[in-house]
Amino acid sequence: MTQNGNHSLRTRHRNSVSIDSTILLFGLFNACVDRSAIDRGLKLALRGPEFIRDGIKGLLEAQGLNVTAFMQEEPDTPASQAEVKQFVEPFLKKGAEMSTLAQITDIYLFEKDSTPENVVYAFYIGTRYMLVRERKPTKAESKRVWEIALWIAQNSKIGAPHWKELEDQGQVHLNDWLSTMKENARKRFETFLKHKERAELASNETVNSLLEAVFDMTEPPT
Repeated sequence: MTQNGNHSLRTRHRNSVSIDSTILLFGLFNACVDRSAIDRGLKLALRGPEFIRDGIKGLLEAQGLNVTAFMQEEPDTPASQAEVKQFVEPFLKKGAEMSTLAQITDIYLFEKDSTPENVVYAFYIGTRYMLVRERKPTKAESKRVWEIALWIAQNSKIGAPHWKELEDQGQVHLNDWLSTMKENARKRFETFLKHKERAELASNETVNSLLEAVFDMTEPPT
C-alpha cells in the first residue's frame, strides 16, 4: 500500500472508530457465538474481583441458574491475570484478523474511487488468506486463489466492463493488465499481513491495560 494509502487509512479511522474498539468488538462477537467460551468467561468472571463477581452472580441467579452447581468444578482461588489473558487472547487475535480484513475491504471496495484494480486486490487478499492463511501458497494453491479472485473480479459490476474493454483491445492488453495486477496484489497482501500484525500488537496492549486496571483495583491500598 502506498504512503498516501496508509495516511488515508489512519485519517479515516481516526475520524470514525478506533482500531482498538473494532478489535474488541470483533473479539467479543467471536466469543459470543461460542457457547463453551461463554461458559468459560462466566466462570472466570465469577472467580474475579468482587465488583464483577457479585454483578454477574446476581444476573445469573435472576435467570434461574444455580451458580453453586455451575461453579462446582472450578477452583476456589481467584482468577489470575494469566488465566484471563489466556482466555481472551485467541478471541482478540481473531478480532484483529477480522478488523484488518474489514479495513482492506473498506479501502478497496467501498471507497468512492473504487476501481477494477481494487476489486482484484480485495478478492485476492481475501481469497488467499481464507485458503492458505499466512504461509506461502504452493503453485497449485496460488493458481486456485487466482482462479477464484479473477472470476469474482471479472463478473463484478466494477470489473466486468473493464475486463471486456481489455479483451476487445486484444488478449495481449488483458494479459499485461493481469500481470501488473498480480504483482501489485502480492505486495498488497504483504502489507495486509503487516497491518494484521500491528492490529494484534494493539489488541495485546489493550488487553494488558484492561487487566492491569481491573486487577489493580482489587489490591488493598498501601
